[in-house]
Amino acid sequence: MNATLPLTLSLALLATMAAASLAAWFMITPGAELAVHFGLDGTPNRYAPAPFALSIIPAAALVSTVIFAFTQRFGGKAADRPVLYTALWLFVIAVLAGGHALIVGHALSAG
Repeated sequence: MNATLPLTLSLALLATMAAASLAAWFMITPGAELAVHFGLDGTPNRYAPAPFALSIIPAAALVSTVIFAFTQRFGGKAADRPVLYTALWLFVIAVLAGGHALIVGHALSAG
């Protein structure tokens, strides 16, 4: 299975998340608590210190990318359905990127 497309997109999203986190880090007040969990209506209902809030989802995306990249090499079932595997990989990374965008967006809009 060729992993060039999902790996390239994953790394691009990881770089974008890292850049967004770094930009947000310099724009928020020191010691700020940022929203990390949101209700269905988009209202924040859980907060965490800024270093954790800005790094947890990029870290999860990195771990997910590594798992997806190596699972296809060592797991036989991943090669059986390459289109499904690629779609699942991209879906997971996109959901994580969306969650990160929500955290960073809320942090920047809060001031």
